[in-house]
Amino acid sequence: MSRRCFMAKPKIRDLVVVLPGITGSTLEKDGRDLWAFSGSALWNTLVTLGGSLEGLRLDDPEADDGVRATGLIDGVHLIPGLVKIDGYGGLTRMIQREFEVVPGSLAPDRPANYFEFPYDWRRDNRHHARELDRFVKERLTIWREATNNPDAKTILLAHSMGGLISRYFCEVLGGWELCRALITFGTPHRGSPNALNFLANGYKKLFVDLTGSLRSFPSAYQLLPSYPLVEDEGEIRRVAEMQITGIDGDLAREALVFHREIESAVTTNSADPAYARFTTLPFVGTRQPTLQSAIWKGGKLVASRTVPKAVDPLLGDGDGTVPRLSAIPIELSEEYRDTFVPERHSGLHNHLGVLQDIRERLVQMQTKGLGAIRGPTLSDAGARPALSLDLEDVYEPDESVVITASVVNGHTDQVLAKVTPLAEGGHPIERLFEEDEQGFRLDLTGVEPGGYRIEVSTRDQGPGSPSRIHDVFVIADG
Repeated sequence: MSRRCFMAKPKIRDLVVVLPGITGSTLEKDGRDLWAFSGSALWNTLVTLGGSLEGLRLDDPEADDGVRATGLIDGVHLIPGLVKIDGYGGLTRMIQREFEVVPGSLAPDRPANYFEFPYDWRRDNRHHARELDRFVKERLTIWREATNNPDAKTILLAHSMGGLISRYFCEVLGGWELCRALITFGTPHRGSPNALNFLANGYKKLFVDLTGSLRSFPSAYQLLPSYPLVEDEGEIRRVAEMQITGIDGDLAREALVFHREIESAVTTNSADPAYARFTTLPFVGTRQPTLQSAIWKGGKLVASRTVPKAVDPLLGDGDGTVPRLSAIPIELSEEYRDTFVPERHSGLHNHLGVLQDIRERLVQMQTKGLGAIRGPTLSDAGARPALSLDLEDVYEPDESVVITASVVNGHTDQVLAKVTPLAEGGHPIERLFEEDEQGFRLDLTGVEPGGYRIEVSTRDQGPGSPSRIHDVFVIADG
């Protein structure tokens, strides 16, 4: 008679807090949803909200306009041309499925040690960092007292812009003393050229134009690159040093100050011997075509995938939204503590390999006597083959859905796409890419309007094969 052995779930003794990226929190005002859409209704809702999103404009960034963040968006959501995210369900469910945690709500009703931290992503990230500071101090105190565990600390899991909030809290506000680790997924520690391209040139497709509202958000400016990357009359300059049409110069300069505050605080904190017990662990998306620079000429900004002159060409990739070099904090540039994953920004935090890695890190952090994980982590220095994927955020009705792929550091004869509708009951479409001189190309025609998730893999799967890669896109409906 066979017996099955079930291991008890590892118990988390620390406080775990998950922070989403920009657009990843639901927003409401006076009991009415302002931003809460996802999944199959994504494009239609964007079209419907296109004009009413002006109601999210921040005419006075310091004033309370009654908008409140109420939760994380579980499904696919995006601002075309700026960012797209395949929800947070994979990450949040993994933690609650694999570990013994006590989920809590934003209201302090009982001791708990697992929280999701939504925030009004329009506002200055300093504001959210101060809210996080109050939240952690209050909840960690309650948890320590309830469990008689004065050594409990906080573990922050932050996607994209959520990592900037966490960094400001940890470094500028001194939150590192209360934290065991900060784990970031595709955080633009040095900014994203996507934000520059969006703010300067906007994004308008069919009836949707969200540019005006986004240009009023201080948070959007804090996503601007803090390093020189714009070529202007032969010189490479920072955005904050220029006057670029569509970009508020004051907000751009203030955003640079935000990043400099973090850098300065890191230098100060590093002098404290206890600071070494806190660690930042970045997960970095690689191998994907990613904007890297821009040219300012004739009153127009043109974004490019060419790396700036001062940057090593070996760093000329990223996750499709955040360049590889930007997903690594400046002070960790030569620490080699990063974990590199060939995945798109939208799915980096839900990638199976990443979730497995996070699980083991959390287990290790709860092991008595070993402390937090330190030193080098996984690297792609072994040059394992990787898939690179390129596609649009939104395709117009009757437009051929063109998706290209390539294999880096390897070769395959067949690349397979599995395209799954986000709407319930939809049937997946499986197609082989056609090989051409540039790599592989897939043309999808006759596909119904709606949102879709795509998974791309090589037909030959084995230990040396590239890992599967994921993203999302939308086919507009009129």
